[in-house]
Amino acid sequence: MISSPKISFLAVAITLVTMLSGCTTTPAGPVHITKVNPYHYQHGDEFVRTDDQMIRFEHWRIYHGAVDGKELEAREGNYYSVFWKSKNRTPATVRLEYRSANTGPHIHLKEIHVSAPKKSNVTKFEVIGEEYKTKGKVTQWKASVIENGAVVAEFKSFLWK
Repeated sequence: MISSPKISFLAVAITLVTMLSGCTTTPAGPVHITKVNPYHYQHGDEFVRTDDQMIRFEHWRIYHGAVDGKELEAREGNYYSVFWKSKNRTPATVRLEYRSANTGPHIHLKEIHVSAPKKSNVTKFEVIGEEYKTKGKVTQWKASVIENGAVVAEFKSFLWK
C-alpha cells in the first residue's frame, strides 16, 4: 500500500509535469495529434544561440530566400506544424483556432482539408504578413482534427480556455 506522503508527492509531480509541458492533448484513438511545434519569427531577432541544429534550421528555413528587409518583414509571425496520425485514413480537416494580442478574446480560425491522409501527417499553418501585423502575436491556440463533422483529436496550448 502507498503511504499518504507518497501519494501527495506523486500528485504534485504529475501536476507539475502537466503544467510544464505547456500543452494538453486528448487520449490516443484512431486519430491523434502527437505534437504541435509552434515557432515565432520576428525580423531583427537575433538567431537563437544553441548547439541544437534543429532549432537553428527552423530560423534559417524561414529566413532563406529573403533578399531585403521587406521580404523578411513579410515573413514575421507565428508558424505551427501539427503532427498527427490516422489509423483509419478517413478524409479530415485540420483546424487551428487562436487568439492574438491585438484582438483580445476573439477566436480566429484556419482550416486545411486533407483528402487522403497518410498514417503519419504534418499540417502547417502560418499567421504572417499583414494578418500578423494587424492581429498581433498569437497568445494561445488549439489544434483539432475533424472527421465527418466531429472533432476526433485536439491539442492545445497551456493558456487555451
